[in-house]
Amino acid sequence: MKFSAEKGFDQFKQKFSLTSSEAAAFLRALAEEIEAGGAVSIAYGEVSISVNAAPPIELEVELEEGELEIEMKLKARA
Repeated sequence: MKFSAEKGFDQFKQKFSLTSSEAAAFLRALAEEIEAGGAVSIAYGEVSISVNAAPPIELEVELEEGELEIEMKLKARA
């Protein structure tokens, strides 16, 4: 995590281990925020990060050695 007083967070990375129900709830909430078109927010503990996402949203899906990885990139509106 990198923080600048002028810009806020420049970089944040965190891995989560969730139950199936928790992961589904997280993805539903994320989908609702993306569909609404406003800010997309992620909170972890006392840290909250949001971005007003601009289309297109990039998705990368990778299957390697029996493990499925899904990555999403939301770029901030200019």
